[in-house]
Amino acid sequence: MFNRLGSLFTEASLWIWKTMQLNVIWFMHILIGGVVLGFFPATTALFATTRRWLKGGLEEPIYDGYHRYYKAHFWKTNAIGWIYTSIGVFLALDLYLVTQLKGIVVLFSTAIILFLSILYVFSFLYVFPYYVHFEQSLKHYLIQPFILTLISFKQNLVITIGLTMVGYLIYQMPGLIPFALGVMPAYWIMKVSMNRYNQFAATGGKA
Repeated sequence: MFNRLGSLFTEASLWIWKTMQLNVIWFMHILIGGVVLGFFPATTALFATTRRWLKGGLEEPIYDGYHRYYKAHFWKTNAIGWIYTSIGVFLALDLYLVTQLKGIVVLFSTAIILFLSILYVFSFLYVFPYYVHFEQSLKHYLIQPFILTLISFKQNLVITIGLTMVGYLIYQMPGLIPFALGVMPAYWIMKVSMNRYNQFAATGGKA
């Protein structure tokens, strides 16, 4: 029993230490890229690291692998990230313009834009795990997350519940921000996404 408790304590301590390390490295690399150019490659490298953890690489050193991935995918992830950001800005502008209209067209147009906005948000969340899991063209990285969102209702719900819980935890304990703000959501989204990819593999690509 004591051996079991000792093993659990050791494993929990390792998780806490690795999570703190990775979150600090993530923050640092966002700053290295000047925030504007640093966010997308830093976040993609964050997802790549959590994917490695999920595949049994928790005990591997973090920094060297993270930094290599960050540099190797710096410009490509920025291109994808800023294209997605432009889409988000376009949807936000459309929603604002629609609210200036009057009549029944407002309700209809608002409903369509809200649906597209929800689709966009989940696609944005999926683009990071999709990028680190598959080697594909830029076009596929832009399109496939939208398709994945449309055919993964249960996973969308699970991600929403998980992120809500993480958000509530961080809200209640803001001291976690420097140590877990990026890692906890990324780990959860990556885990749900990998389970979905495994389902596709098991069913020959069928939803």
